[in-house]
Amino acid sequence: MFVSLFPILFHLAYLFSRVNGLPIISNNLHTWWHNNIEYNDNSSVRDSSVRASNIYSVQVTTTDLHQNNRYDSFTYMSIPRGGRQKWEYDSSDGAEFAEKTKLTMSWSTFQYLTDVWLIVKLNNSMSTIDSIEHVTIRPITLNFKKELIDSRTIRILVPYRAAGYRFSVEFEKQLFTTYHTNYGPSENTAGQPIHTEPRHALLIFAESIVTGDQIDEYIPNPHIHYNNIYYVPQGEVKNLNIIKETVVYFEPGIYYMPWNYHAIFPTNVHWIYLAPGAYVKGAFQFQSTDNIKVTGFGVLSGEKYVYEADVANNYHHSINNQCWATCVKKLRFTSDYGKEQYLQLHGITISEPSYHSFVVYGDDQTFHMSVSSYHQVGSWYWQTDGLEIYRGSSLENTFFHSNDDVLKIYHSDVIVRNIVVWKNENGPVIQWGWSPRTINNVTVDQIDIIHNRIWWSDVKHNTCIINSATHYADTESTNTADPNQLIKNLIISNIRSEGMNSCAMRIYALSSTQSITIENLWIEQWNQLNKSSQISIFKAYKDKNGNQVKVGNQSNDKKGLAIINYTVGTTKITKVANNWQDTNVGRLYFDANLWDSWDAY
Repeated sequence: MFVSLFPILFHLAYLFSRVNGLPIISNNLHTWWHNNIEYNDNSSVRDSSVRASNIYSVQVTTTDLHQNNRYDSFTYMSIPRGGRQKWEYDSSDGAEFAEKTKLTMSWSTFQYLTDVWLIVKLNNSMSTIDSIEHVTIRPITLNFKKELIDSRTIRILVPYRAAGYRFSVEFEKQLFTTYHTNYGPSENTAGQPIHTEPRHALLIFAESIVTGDQIDEYIPNPHIHYNNIYYVPQGEVKNLNIIKETVVYFEPGIYYMPWNYHAIFPTNVHWIYLAPGAYVKGAFQFQSTDNIKVTGFGVLSGEKYVYEADVANNYHHSINNQCWATCVKKLRFTSDYGKEQYLQLHGITISEPSYHSFVVYGDDQTFHMSVSSYHQVGSWYWQTDGLEIYRGSSLENTFFHSNDDVLKIYHSDVIVRNIVVWKNENGPVIQWGWSPRTINNVTVDQIDIIHNRIWWSDVKHNTCIINSATHYADTESTNTADPNQLIKNLIISNIRSEGMNSCAMRIYALSSTQSITIENLWIEQWNQLNKSSQISIFKAYKDKNGNQVKVGNQSNDKKGLAIINYTVGTTKITKVANNWQDTNVGRLYFDANLWDSWDAY
């Protein structure tokens, strides 16, 4: 049995040199690097290479060191479709706009235990920074100290926080605005402005170093798991369906699965670890219904898969209208009915998902998860959702770049907090609709939407910041509800959406509803679409027999929809101020028969 020395050395923190993929480790700072890289922003890269940003370079140094002692922090880059054209299909896949406007997304991750200086350099000699005031850090509430070093270099003071920080660094000369025209979204300034964002995004994931008891919780210890860890050889990977060990360990380096393969782990596999500096091109499917871990600060990239890569069609683009059961997901899990199962998901970055990035099949009422320091980037395609948060689960300290529903709160006893979202045009940020459900005791708190490119001018049912969509089986029908299902005690608080936005909320109640609180929703400004395109909706639907769902009374019982401190710009929206209407700044277009079921104050 081959036993790698890397995990042992990692636990002892003995590695100090920069080699391919290996971290630079000190007591207070971890960064990593790759040597097999390509500076390529227009085509696919070799299987054995990683795409490095040709726009930005990132270095990190602790504040107690001279600034000349800088550590390189590898800066990855994602481009639409991984640089490929559509392969054997010509239907829309959601990446057309990003490809046409030549969008890119760079990111760099490091781990730390003390305040650090982050040094960002523009690699293109044609691009310069005129003033530090032309640099914006989002969320803007972070208010980090920033300094101009020279015309192409800045530094940012990132204070230590156990929860870490996930933020965007934006340069004024990189910004562009999307406009709505009769021919669809474009950069044609004759249209209506939708949103302004960087053409070349730079994301920083500053995550806390794992210490104390967390080391054995998040990093497989070879002394504990001796002879039960499979160390995946670097290079091509296509044998993970037959391994005998319970732990699969990707050391720092580059791994790639064939375009027509994804790992379907046998039932003995319970833990996947992607070490910092591990870059895996592929997808993972678990068959075990025992407790599972997916941890580490490596990257799992879907760049080799075509949009809707369908196993039933030999991994080619799906020819079916719906490939929910057969298309490749980055992380796919199986849950036995009636069997309690727990997932621990920590640290990893999902890049360029080709479809849904995370799905559980089986009993979704007995599957529970704890998710933290998770990152999703390069979500150019339609249906690149965020996460469904299952019963009794938590999601925190996470970043999502998503082109569909981001936070899916379909289950009871859920806590979601401290999330940063970069929203593409498709789907809402928070979703609890699509079918009648019974949900109780959900808290969603501290959501920072740093960009929101939702551009639809028609009144879609599955959009806005907060949403309960109409029934998936018939989105136009109003008789698909179930009054016997009940959604209650849902608290959505401290939601901030920066820049221009399209709409606040559309709630199509498919279940009886009571005690819903939306508190401290702040929208910086509306986009320039017509007011009729920006309306918020609250409707109560009926079942097939004409029975309407019951919505709690807010006026008398305080058990309806309470909208507290809803603000657009600096204007607080209230019923009393009479500024809530669809033609006023509040943009609320709620059914008249629900007047006593909601209040804004």
